[in-house]
Amino acid sequence: MLQSLMEFTSPVRRGYRDINWRHPMKPTAGTLYLVTVSLLLVACDPAISIRQIKASNGTSAPITIDVKTEHPLVGSTWYVPQVKITNGSDSPITITSVELAAKRSTYANRPRQPGSYPAAVLPGKTETLDIWFDLAGDVKETFFQQPVALRAHYRSRGQDETAQVSVIGGHLDASAP
Repeated sequence: MLQSLMEFTSPVRRGYRDINWRHPMKPTAGTLYLVTVSLLLVACDPAISIRQIKASNGTSAPITIDVKTEHPLVGSTWYVPQVKITNGSDSPITITSVELAAKRSTYANRPRQPGSYPAAVLPGKTETLDIWFDLAGDVKETFFQQPVALRAHYRSRGQDETAQVSVIGGHLDASAP
């Protein structure tokens, strides 16, 4: 039975002379498709780099924020940076919230893990914050035109304080870490 099935489906039995026969236009069409897609990817900017450009605390306490360079795809409507905060003061601080202040909007942090805030940072320690921003537009609209402020609101010695850094988007820089 298997033998008769193989004979029935064999290309030679169906009238083909050369089982490796290919249409002469297939390689040309495939090559044209590959070249077109390659040119589109080079011409379009598929991702941007969002990087920290400066730090400013707005307070005398030595609280620093470090935002790792991100490479989100253009069209993404979220920004999820790796953010570390260092408490260089001699007293503990409590991070109460984080926000992103752009020209047109201010975005509240939507942490991925419930209970991420308030977050304590002991003196001399560095902590990684749970950050997720849902944007009204895509990342290119939000970050490409001008710097955006990432603000960390915290409590220290019974007072509410704010530390912030500026981040900006630019053309993809794959060499940035």
